[in-house]
Amino acid sequence: MSDSGKFNVQSYTLVKLLKRLEAATTRLEDVTVYQEGYIEARIAENAAAGGISSKEMSAVPSSGPSGTIPANQASKSLESVRSEPATGGAGGEKIPEAVAQFGQLIREKVLPLVDLSTKIDSTVAAVVQVFKEAFDLQLDFLEVAIKSKKPDFASKEFAESLSPINQAILKIGDLKDQNRQSKFFPYLNSVAEGAALFSWVAVEIPASLISDFKDASQFWTNRVLKDFKESDPNAASWVSLFLSIFDQLKSYVKEFHPTGVTWNKDGEDFVTALAQFKAGSAHAAPPAPAPPVAGGAPPPPPPPAPPASVFEAKPDEKPAGGSGGIDAVFAELNQGEDITRSLKKVDRSQQTHKNPELRGSSAVPAEHAGGKNPPPVKPKKPNMFKTKKPPRKELVGNKWFVENYENHTDPIVIEGKHDESIFIGNCNSVLVQIKGKVNAITINQSDSANVVLDSCISGLELIKCNKFGAQVEQSLPQITLDKCDGGNIFLSAESMNASLYTSSTTAVNVNLPVGEDGDFVEFPVPEQLVHTFGNGKINTTIYEHAG
Repeated sequence: MSDSGKFNVQSYTLVKLLKRLEAATTRLEDVTVYQEGYIEARIAENAAAGGISSKEMSAVPSSGPSGTIPANQASKSLESVRSEPATGGAGGEKIPEAVAQFGQLIREKVLPLVDLSTKIDSTVAAVVQVFKEAFDLQLDFLEVAIKSKKPDFASKEFAESLSPINQAILKIGDLKDQNRQSKFFPYLNSVAEGAALFSWVAVEIPASLISDFKDASQFWTNRVLKDFKESDPNAASWVSLFLSIFDQLKSYVKEFHPTGVTWNKDGEDFVTALAQFKAGSAHAAPPAPAPPVAGGAPPPPPPPAPPASVFEAKPDEKPAGGSGGIDAVFAELNQGEDITRSLKKVDRSQQTHKNPELRGSSAVPAEHAGGKNPPPVKPKKPNMFKTKKPPRKELVGNKWFVENYENHTDPIVIEGKHDESIFIGNCNSVLVQIKGKVNAITINQSDSANVVLDSCISGLELIKCNKFGAQVEQSLPQITLDKCDGGNIFLSAESMNASLYTSSTTAVNVNLPVGEDGDFVEFPVPEQLVHTFGNGKINTTIYEHAG
């Protein structure tokens, strides 16, 4: 090889080496910045708890641009803070890591959100304060769970333990409903939609549930950015901080509660642990401040012994229960060819291709399209966390809202006008009577809901309604049914020419006054269709049973 070739190779190697050194330096700088922030946060916490005097606080060098903590001092300080056992309560018991990390989430994300909300509006601050109180209540619940066995989720005691959290969620919804006319309503709705994330403690796959509620809340945070980004500089920071709570909670759940709340199989009964926690909370009182002593403050306690460096990897601790966790999974995957050694040899009597009688009992389920497993079913929000909103009958602009009525014995009467529309939603076992000619009527997600109307210009639409009833006194052009099950429609002589559109709808009967003396005759709406293909087209006809 020529000298020029050697020079080019050496230059290329030197450039790569410099790039690697630059990347390593950047990484070390990032770690140092992390150390400084962590040390200052822990020192501030200890100072607030009386663990470090004000003189020691002032002695800690600042981490600004002009003054940085030396690497060896930062490592020692960080590890000394880390080595302090997390204790809580009067007895000085060590706080479990799962509880400590949840408390850290509240301090790092929720508390700053409360402070930022006070700069935006008092109503927003009030709602976020209740949001923070719900986090505190869930922290209490996790402290009980870490000491108790898994209870029966259907038990009265378990429901009562979650009742304070549920009350906080209801309070958030009430504050939102009471301030619908506020210009900060998108803020309130963002928190109200996201408050359902506290239900993760009652499901088996909490991480996906948190993502779902973040998506629901993000619709309103986008409205916040749209309406306030230019007028309020705090809007973007508020949205970013609020959504980061979902992300950090999801990471926390994945680490400590991947399949639901982690219970203590060797712990006490849930009722006993809950009673002990309540008793401890009732008797625990903050210590009285010490009277000032002449001659200055008492000497600070001696600092703890410095442990190993932050850069030293800690040995992995095996989780309780004998399972190796995620590390064991990766270790098993990295075995390579050795992973097949644990497979058992199939005996000739167990081979289906040599024993036809075994084929009928060992059918393999059909593989889904694309060779992928179906996505997991989204967990539904538990009933115990569903907020029961107050009944509402209100005219907003030119639209009537009738919502959240249940088992209402008296008819709900609406005097409508031709330019007004009616929306009926989330109503069960109610009767709504609409007088006069209105523009449009929509009924959504209601069970055993009945409506009696005079006349409608656009038509009647029912979506996700079960066991409904509709009666038309005068006329309307069309009726639309989408995902409805079980219903009866009564049309007047004037409305017999109305069109009926159905989609994913079953067990619907239409009654027409075509019998003797104007009696109603029932006509079931067809559900079975026959599709045929010919001449490059699809033809659909109703399937008729020849009896």
